[in-house]
Amino acid sequence: MEPRRRIGFAGLAVFAIAFVLTGAQVSEPWRHRAVAASGNAARGAKLYETLPCASCHDISRPWPGGAICPNLGNIATEAARIVRRPDYHGRAKDAAGYIRESIVDPNAYIVPGPAYRQADGQSVMPKTFGQTLTPAQLEDLVVFLLTRR
Repeated sequence: MEPRRRIGFAGLAVFAIAFVLTGAQVSEPWRHRAVAASGNAARGAKLYETLPCASCHDISRPWPGGAICPNLGNIATEAARIVRRPDYHGRAKDAAGYIRESIVDPNAYIVPGPAYRQADGQSVMPKTFGQTLTPAQLEDLVVFLLTRR
């Protein structure tokens, strides 16, 4: 094979590898958005009322507030704001991700508030929802909470 053709094939190979690697990074956030969009807000609202959520979080009043836990009346707006804060060190990149993370890992970011932490600094929110909720239930809750603007 002549040198010119080998260089052409090598360039094509480098381009293909770069495309695949870039495509893998770009597709990940897209996958998370598709998962969140697959939830059902009506089912999420029913879950919210039947799980302990409603006994602590008020969805009729804006964030933060709340004597026990933050109010969630505008959680979609606040979640989008929180992930952009310099003191946020969780993994979420958007509101849906923050809400999901807050449910399954409540210590990832604890909203500042006098009663939102236990004496040991941990969140007062139960840490078991990641094990007790099915992936579909979790997404239903996320989609429901995204309606709270």
